[in-house]
Amino acid sequence: MFLGEGKTWYASAYMFYVTFSMMCGMLAGTMTIYWAKKSMGSGIPELMAILQGVSIPDFFSYKVLVAKSFGVVLAVAGTLCVGKEGPLAHIGACCAVLVLYLPLSALKQF
Repeated sequence: MFLGEGKTWYASAYMFYVTFSMMCGMLAGTMTIYWAKKSMGSGIPELMAILQGVSIPDFFSYKVLVAKSFGVVLAVAGTLCVGKEGPLAHIGACCAVLVLYLPLSALKQF
């Protein structure tokens, strides 16, 4: 055989796939739970609540943006069943709010 002997190569490839998927899922979950709890879920219900006037502190922060972005990438890479549309709306809203509150002194140069 070219890459190994029989079923041993298939078993090791399958074990690598399972281990990689589990590690990606665990890293995404750990980052979400322990680093930025506001990045849980899709973010659509919270965005709708904020548009209706409810105040949710620290929902648009750098930590939430990084955790949501890397969490979705790791969850999709770990073959978890994750929708990408809801988190993308939350990521876009975080980017918009963070750009809105940039210090204007840095933008005066342009």
